[in-house]
Order: sequence, then structure tokens, then C-alpha cells
Amino acid sequence: MSVSIRTRLLASLLVVAFASAAGLSWYFLNQLESVSLRMLEERLASEAMVAAAIVGERGIGNPAPLQAALLEADPMIPSRMRILDGAGVAVIDSAGEAGLGIDYSERTEVQEALAGRYGAYTRIGDDERFGMYIAYPIRAEGLIIGAAYASAPTLSVTNLLRDYRLRLGWALGAFLLVTLVFAELLSRWLAKPLRQLESGTAALATGDFTVRVDPVGSRETRAVAEAFNTMADEVERVVSELKNEERRKSRFVSDVSHELRTPLTAIRGAAETLLDGDVDPEDADRFLSTIVSESNRLARLANDLLALQRIEGATGELPLSRIDLSEIARKAAEALKPLLEERRTHIEVSGEGPDVLGDPDRVQQVIANLIDNASRVAEDGTVRVEVSAEGDRTVLSVLDEGPGIPEKDIGRLFDRFYRTESSRARASGGSGLGLAIVKAIVTAHAGEIEAANRPEGGARFAIRLPSLKE
Repeated sequence: MSVSIRTRLLASLLVVAFASAAGLSWYFLNQLESVSLRMLEERLASEAMVAAAIVGERGIGNPAPLQAALLEADPMIPSRMRILDGAGVAVIDSAGEAGLGIDYSERTEVQEALAGRYGAYTRIGDDERFGMYIAYPIRAEGLIIGAAYASAPTLSVTNLLRDYRLRLGWALGAFLLVTLVFAELLSRWLAKPLRQLESGTAALATGDFTVRVDPVGSRETRAVAEAFNTMADEVERVVSELKNEERRKSRFVSDVSHELRTPLTAIRGAAETLLDGDVDPEDADRFLSTIVSESNRLARLANDLLALQRIEGATGELPLSRIDLSEIARKAAEALKPLLEERRTHIEVSGEGPDVLGDPDRVQQVIANLIDNASRVAEDGTVRVEVSAEGDRTVLSVLDEGPGIPEKDIGRLFDRFYRTESSRARASGGSGLGLAIVKAIVTAHAGEIEAANRPEGGARFAIRLPSLKE
């Protein structure tokens, strides 16, 4: 069952008020009890020390006068006083003769006093009432000859606390009643503008991502309304991105299926032909070559897909370091030298620029891919790699002398599996993922890549990466 914010606010205020009042009451009652018991102990200790001093001067050899004095003073003293001899036996008792001769030597506080120390203990006494017992040593001529033993019930403290608890109970009830009225008014005032947000949230929940609300009410309520509108903007954007991503995934699955179908069809056709038999050796070799070639293409496609997935799924774990793009470009050109010589392509690396932060292997993979692509369309020509600075970016450009890029292809050049007209025959055996991988790596380095046609002919691929300060 759902509970409204008004009810929750009301309940929260009451819980906080009750917990605060109860906690404070418990604290002050405990403090009051502690102070009262301490005052009672101090009074009993004073009485015991006075009695010990008097008996210490007169001795306890003739207890009759002291017994008479205690009996006479008993109505005015709210505590019971006993004088114990060295064995812990009562020789004087303000309660009368009934208390004489009782052995108190087993009691902890008495043992403390007979050992020369102050003794205090709280227990249930012979009268079945909770009481406090104080024992103080009696000294005469440096020797302990007995103990002054004072006690009193804690009933006065209990009665005092009971009275305070009753008063606190009434005060707590009145406090909660006032809090209830205040919380009710406050919750109504706060909940009124919030209800106006309910229709907006309900509309958003049903799929109307264009809904917005007017910020009204208190500052906090207006802040909530503005936050709702911000959230609605974000939700609308995210939903739009999710729809686009879903379309991209659907297209990606379709593209992958299409890419796999061609080599699988070729492999199956060649295999079935070989299984049928009656194939001359020359054709058999050709069919086997087809199977090997298409299998290799499938392997390259799978490897490229895995590489793309790893790059796009990376979450900052690239091993970044300070790198010089000119040096990386020279390494990429040197690694491709045999291939470039086979294609009769000359390569030139020139220029300098600020260092960048990146994964050297990944950046070299990007440059090598761009040089490889450029050499395919610039056989018997020159591929130039130029490094320069452009504001807070370091730019690496790869320029070729090929036929350029058709204008209709420039916008989709970095899409997965997209091929220009000049490469649709797949004669090179490419997977159509090379430039998609290049873009993914550059994006992972917080960079940008663009392709354009050069006015003098040929194409230019430019990578822009954030420069590092010296």
C-alpha cells in the first residue's frame, strides 16, 4: 500500500519529536536519579563520619550513653545508625535493642570499613526495601576499633522520580499534541504544491517524455520542479539515444549477417562441389583455394569484431603514456615498408607537434591502418604523413594521391561494414571494419578524426588529439 508524502512527513515529525522528548526525558531522569543518590550517599557518609569521630574519642567500651543518645535523636534523623565493634557486631543501633548483637561482618561495605577504607553499597535490606549502606572506620589511637554504619531507604529518591516521571509524561503528551497540530499544518502546506507534480510524473511514467511542470511553491518545491524538468530533459535525451542505439544494433546485426552470408555461401558451394566428386584437379585446387580464402576472411572479420568490441567497451584501462606522434608515424611506416614496396608506394613522414597522452600500440594501429588504406589507392604514388600543432591539439594527417572520396560516402566512411564504390568488390579481403576501428580508438583517446578531399586531388584523413603541456 502506497503512503503519501504528507503522511510520511507527519509520521516522521512525530517520530522525531517523540524520540527527542523521550531521549531528553530519559537523560534528565537518569541525571536526577544519579544526583539524588549521590546526595543521599553524601548525607549518610557525613553522618557515619561524625558518629565515627564521636565514638573514636569516647570509645565503645560503654555503649549505653551512646545508645540512649541515638534513640533520642532517631526521630530527627531520617537514617538508621549503627556502631559496630571490631568484629562487625552491632553494639549500638538507633533502631533500638532489637538491632543489637547482629553480625554485619559479611557485608562488603563493613569489610571495607574494618579494613580502614570507606565502604558504600546499595542493596535490598532486611525490610525488603531498596536502601543505601555506608560504613566508615572508627579509629582510636591509630587503631581501627569498629565501624560507623549508616543506612537509609532510597524511597525518597524513588518518590521524587515518580513525581517527575508523571510530570514529564504530561509534558510529553502536551508536546506531542502540539507537534501533531504543527506537523499536520506543515505537511499540508508542503504537500499541496507537490501534488501538482504528480500529474507530471504520471504522464512521464506513461511515456509522455515531453511533459514539463511549472516551478511553483516554496524554494525547495521549485527546486524539485526544476529538477523534474531537468530529469525529463535527460530522460527524453536518453530515450532518444537508446532508440538510436537500438536501430544501430539492429543495423549492425543485419550488416554482420550480410557480411557472413557471402563467405559462408562461397565455402558451402565449393565444399558441396568437391563432395559431388568428378572434379578435375585444377578445379579442385580452385575450390580449395576459395574455401581457404573465405575462411581467412571470416577469421579476419571475427578478429576485427572482437577488436572493435574491446575498444568500444573499454572503460579507461588503456595503458596511457606520453607519446610523440611523429615517432609513432615513423614506426608505422617502417613496419609497412615491405607492403609499400610491393605496391610501389613511396611514403614521407614530416613535421613535429606537441606530445599527446595515448596507448602507443593503439595509436600506431590507427596510423598503420590509414597508411595501408592510402597506399591501396595510391599505387606508384606517394603517401605523406604530416604532424603539426593546431591550438590545443596535435594533428596527424595522412594524404594520398588517389582519386579521392565520393562526396556521398564521406559522411558514412567510418560506419561499420561501409565500403565506397571502389571497394565493394571486397577484392582486398577487408572486413569493412578498419575505419570503424580507427574511429573507435581515436574516440577512446578523446580525439577526433575526419576525412576530406584535397583540392589538388586525393584524400586527407586528419586525427586531432589533445596536446600535453610541456
